[in-house]
Amino acid sequence: MNLFQTGDFFRFYRNAVTKYQLHSTFVFELACAVLDDERWFYAFRDVEALREKMLASDVELTVVDYGSGSRPFAAHAEQQASSKEKKRSVRSVARQSGSSAGQGQMLFRVASHLQPGTILELGTSVGIGAMYLASARREARFISLEGSPEIAHIARMNLDWLGLTENTEVRVGHFQQTLSAALKDLKPLDFVFFDGNHRLEPTLRYFEDCLAFAHEKTVFVFDDMHWSTDMAAAWETIKNHPRVTLTLDFFELSLAFIDPNFREKQHFNILPARWKPWRFY
Repeated sequence: MNLFQTGDFFRFYRNAVTKYQLHSTFVFELACAVLDDERWFYAFRDVEALREKMLASDVELTVVDYGSGSRPFAAHAEQQASSKEKKRSVRSVARQSGSSAGQGQMLFRVASHLQPGTILELGTSVGIGAMYLASARREARFISLEGSPEIAHIARMNLDWLGLTENTEVRVGHFQQTLSAALKDLKPLDFVFFDGNHRLEPTLRYFEDCLAFAHEKTVFVFDDMHWSTDMAAAWETIKNHPRVTLTLDFFELSLAFIDPNFREKQHFNILPARWKPWRFY
């Protein structure tokens, strides 16, 4: 964690509840599935085996960099209209830009529980998050957007290695050129994972773009909303959006829903029950 994340985590922890304080059946069941389900799946082993191979690779990639971004060396951070190229090893990209094992397993469990028929990911990187999502929902139509061609090639190789390419597509280019077509192709939009930009304005802009194609059961999943003041501000804006009726913040992942069945806005910071073992009521 960086300094901002560390401080924000203590604030998050102080105010967080566990599943035992949740009264909504939907929220309780989702929290149990994502945070307290201890089942292990073969997909976890397979994805992490590929991660280990990438962490041992010195192969150099020409990375298209669209800007410096809040997260250091975020190869998939699509920031500016102009771009520059630089050399980075597969090891470096996998270490600094891919979803962690814990976050990947949370993505797997969210997708497995909600059963989306269409999935959109903004920011493929080397495909770690994409592999977890595609493994959870092999039958779903899945499009992942990546700005750098050679990184996208690594992601495609990883997905192919796990036999996940039948319904999964990695598209390359600046989000401003690729997002609109992806949204039209995935309509209706069931599940969106935002992991391709770590600044306030682009995050909100892409959220609004996706919102135009959403329905009442769409879930918006965000990475790194506790990364910086920019991202924290973006999350507060999303929580206060007039169409957002429910948010669940698991710290590593933050979820927003627009389901009108939640008639009053509800916001929850939720931790695994074992992190607050004294909270049973």
